Formats: sequence, structure tokens, C-alpha cells
Amino acid sequence: MRKWTKAQVEYLKKISYGKYDQEIADLINKKFGTTYTKSAINSQKRKYHIKSTVDWKTKYTKEVIDFMIENYQGKDNIELANLLNEKFNIDTNGDKVCMLKANLIRRYGINLRTGINRGCYKKGNVPINKGTKGMFNVGGNRTSFKKGHRSANAVDIGTEKIKYSKGDEIGYWCVKVCDGKGPKNWVPKHRLIYEKEHGPIPKGHKVIFADGNRENFDIDNLILVSNSEELILNRRKLLADDKEITKTGVLIAKVIDKSFKIKNERLWTIILWCSTWNKAIKETYRRIRIWFRISQ
Repeated sequence: MRKWTKAQVEYLKKISYGKYDQEIADLINKKFGTTYTKSAINSQKRKYHIKSTVDWKTKYTKEVIDFMIENYQGKDNIELANLLNEKFNIDTNGDKVCMLKANLIRRYGINLRTGINRGCYKKGNVPINKGTKGMFNVGGNRTSFKKGHRSANAVDIGTEKIKYSKGDEIGYWCVKVCDGKGPKNWVPKHRLIYEKEHGPIPKGHKVIFADGNRENFDIDNLILVSNSEELILNRRKLLADDKEITKTGVLIAKVIDKSFKIKNERLWTIILWCSTWNKAIKETYRRIRIWFRISQ
């Protein structure tokens, strides 16, 4: 988006009075060699509170508007549009008539709203599905799914397949472990193998492949790391195709992560100590002031 110069803004303020947006755009483009549209002009006018004070342009003539004012009673927008099309041979519809009414109210205070809305339910209306249970379908629910229905593409528990996530073209092998839980029906295979050998994975931890091969499910190739440790591994490029190098990198990440946590604990201890000491000083100062007032 091209930024307006100070000279352009001043020129816009100078020529806007009595002109439509398209006329203003043509003048500015001619003077400064720009390609502004009338929408861009309108946006700048609103930004700098500039008014052109010109008459409202509309395709509806005064004769059409006067006819609307005389004949709008008892008619909705679609009926009024059909009447205008028949009388004046113009191409309009209910939505355009609605917009015209809104402009007449906003600009001239002429309210042509009748309050008619033939799409509303009438008072005392009885819904067609009253008394039915479940999904309503005229003629019955013969084609609806029945309780316990199994879809055609359902697979058995224990099925394995590769599942992909956004931005991941390799994917992970997953195993179906249950039914009826949506995405939780599937669990990554390497997590299942690790949990079978070492027990549940703690919260905030994940299992990575030491050699980077997502199809090598050897228990010696699966390493448990915390989220913060994985962040350090990626940031410091401690992961490798050789699992021994990766394991060494994991040890380094654990040491770095532990040192960060110790520093944070010390920092919070100092902050809490300072906060407590500050409260004690304020309380002592308050008591001294009270004693001083009493002694006087």
C-alpha cells in the first residue's frame, strides 16, 4: 500500500469540496501520477474527516422515489421491487429496495419501513416436527444410522497406519487402541512401545527417536525427554543421525535445563525475599509515624 505524502493530503483537502470520489481520484492521479481508486479516496477522506458535501448519487430518479413513498404501505421489499420494475421498467430486487430505504432514512429521515416480514413464524405456529424424537425426516428415519452402526471405512483395534500432521510430510506410525473417542482412538506406536517397557510417560514429556528414523522402534532407539529439553536439543542442534551422538546431546540438554531451573529458583527466592523485606520496612515506617503523632 502506497503511503500518502503530505502534499497529496493537503491537495485532497483543498479539492474535495463539491466533488465526488471518482472526480477527486482523477485529479490526484493526474497531478501526482498515481493510480488511486475512488475507494482509496473515500478511505483517506474518512481518515482525515474530509466531507465533500455533494448530493447523493442514485440510479433511482425523483419520480421513482416519490412513487415508492406513495405506494410502500402494505408491501414488503420484494413486492415493491416488482411494482417498480413493472411501472418504470428498471432492474431492481428486494435487497436493493431495502438498501434504498436505509439510505433514505440516513440521509433525509424518510422512513418507508412497514414492519412486514413474511418470513417470520406466525403466533401460534405449530412446528412440523413437534412430538418427534431424534433427527426429523418427513416419511420417517428409514435411512438414518441406527445405534451401533459401523461405518464402511471403520478399521479394527490394533490396526496400524501412518498419520500426518500439518507441515509434516513424513508422519508417525500410529496404532488404533479404542473406538468412540475420535482422535484419541489412535496413539503413536513409539509411545506404546516405550510405555510397555518403562511405564506411563509423565506429563510434559515425549519420546524421540535417537537416530531420527521414525520406523526404528527398537527400545534402545527411544529416548524420553521433557519439552524444555527437546527445545534445547533443537535450538543447539544436538540431534544427529547417530543415536550415540544424540544420547550425548540429550545428557548435555539435561544439564543445561537443570542449570536454567536452578537459576530461576534462586531468582524467585531473591524476588520473594525482597518483597517480604519491603513489606517489613513499610510496616516499620507506619508504626514510627503513628508513634510520632501520639508523642506530640
